Amino acid sequence: MSTFLKVIAVVGAAFLAIAVHALMPSEVSVEAFDSSFVALVGFEVAAVFYFLLLFTHITIVTQVFGRGSRMPWLAKGLRFGLAFAPLYFLGMQEVVVEASPFSQWGLPFVWFQFLLGLGDAIPTVLLCLVVTYWTAVTPRQDQPDVKVTERPNAFRTVFLIALSFVLIRTLGYETGIITSNVTTYPIPVYIWTVVFGTALGCSYVLLYPFFADEPNTLLLTVKLVLFSIGLNWMIYNSFIGMIFSDTMPQMLLRSGLDVLALAITSMLIHRRQPLRKAA
Repeated sequence: MSTFLKVIAVVGAAFLAIAVHALMPSEVSVEAFDSSFVALVGFEVAAVFYFLLLFTHITIVTQVFGRGSRMPWLAKGLRFGLAFAPLYFLGMQEVVVEASPFSQWGLPFVWFQFLLGLGDAIPTVLLCLVVTYWTAVTPRQDQPDVKVTERPNAFRTVFLIALSFVLIRTLGYETGIITSNVTTYPIPVYIWTVVFGTALGCSYVLLYPFFADEPNTLLLTVKLVLFSIGLNWMIYNSFIGMIFSDTMPQMLLRSGLDVLALAITSMLIHRRQPLRKAA
């Protein structure tokens, strides 16, 4: 895939996401975005920069780690797309009312965030499909098929990742390390935490086959958790820090703790398990 095609794909996905966000009615004026970054370059430039950064990372991860797999391009594209898209779709539903146009949590908040989440998720899936289609490799006829070997139990993996996410988030909520609306809306906050932890586990399971040939548990965790899912989740969370003053440390802290929980769980899941190529 040439650099030119990569740029076209990333810009196209960013344009689609920005268009959806721009068409959404909002009671928040641009003046509310008071970060130094927005003051320096303007909100529009900050938003474009964010989406280009987010989708560039997705493109790099999809191409670098997906090109060695002999899966059909459609299967690869859907795996990468459906691993990243739910993080944005459900991430939008995190109960942080202050970062929304609403003064309280409720159905209007959920519906508004639902539409915004779709605006991020759909371009992500399309981008991953485009990247895998343009980088598809036709296997040689004399090349033997790669047999799918034993993988970690998917349900167990999702459960452990969700559990670790819920535990570290609960610790953050109750100690005040992570700012949240848990005092005002405890049930929605914890429902979201369980649902998102489950989605995080599903993302891990979807992407695992592309990293399963890494025999070193630490390197597998670095590639799959830190560089792929984790870095993307931190970039996604950084948008609030880009547009609101004094929020970047908190956004990086909360997403960093999320990645830490995922990394520790990954290390525990694979600590005694030989990792073989599964794609």
